[in-house]
Amino acid sequence: MNIPQIEYSTEYVNLMVLLVGIVIITFFLSKRFARKRILLFGNYETLEKVMGEPLIPRGLLPLILRLLVMILIVAALSHITMTKEGYTSKTDFVLAIDISESMQTEDYEPTRLEFVKRETVDWLSKLGNVRVGLVTFSGKAYMKSEPTDDMEVLRMRIEDITTEPPAGTAIGDAIILSSGLMNGIRERGKRNKTIILITDGRNNVGINITDALNSLNYSDIRINAIGIGSREEHVSEIPSHLLDKNATATRFPELDDGTLRYLANKTNGRYFIIDDEDALRDAFRSGLEVREISEEVTKYILFALCIILLLEWSVEITKYRPIP
Repeated sequence: MNIPQIEYSTEYVNLMVLLVGIVIITFFLSKRFARKRILLFGNYETLEKVMGEPLIPRGLLPLILRLLVMILIVAALSHITMTKEGYTSKTDFVLAIDISESMQTEDYEPTRLEFVKRETVDWLSKLGNVRVGLVTFSGKAYMKSEPTDDMEVLRMRIEDITTEPPAGTAIGDAIILSSGLMNGIRERGKRNKTIILITDGRNNVGINITDALNSLNYSDIRINAIGIGSREEHVSEIPSHLLDKNATATRFPELDDGTLRYLANKTNGRYFIIDDEDALRDAFRSGLEVREISEEVTKYILFALCIILLLEWSVEITKYRPIP
């Protein structure tokens, strides 16, 4: 993403210069008259000792605050706008993330699951005006978050994801649960609905794929299927201390790219095979558009203006107040 560009109107620059000049002149004139009154009615040196330090330097704080007030007033009139590139989409999403034990494989740093979590959080940080739900699945599917536009809450839910029992990869269950969340989204104009399914295995428990697709009921929900990991079956090594105990090696199911392609094709979605980190980023961004997003910062300027005004008023009743 590019560095945000700042645009503003120069129409009121002369006004800012005039106001700043007036504030400085009136401040030092008032200080001069205040000093004369002090010399007439009291001992100036004694007052300085009571104040704890020289009166004039301490009195510069109100001047600084008043100058900031004038500058912020003109800034608020100048329609300052920050423009940056951002991702937008006419689609709401449900993330369905595989949390079976095979996702702990370390062919991605530090594991497949942690890699997916990291890239998912990065993707969320780029979204705007989009709702995203979260489902995880192993031998059964779990609803972690209903669709929301609160990306900070969703980020925390994703970072909390760990592997959960029972064993297996229930892709069909995840599709049904995800579609239920999708159908529960309140309509807000014509928006697409997409399930982003991320898995490294094959459907081997729970509802079969055909029944899962039938449950979509022509709801126009797309499935973007993302396959991560190897398409070859891996067999774990048996630890040496278990060799004489008739232990069985664990077989990690190979990636079923045929089923994932089928899911994508039947729902007008897309299929991605992830063989490096950039491939997953590209898969996430495939449903997004890059456009310029502009935001006026006037409300932030007015907020800062109110804070500074409160500070300026507060120093008027403290030892920072010029002595009359």
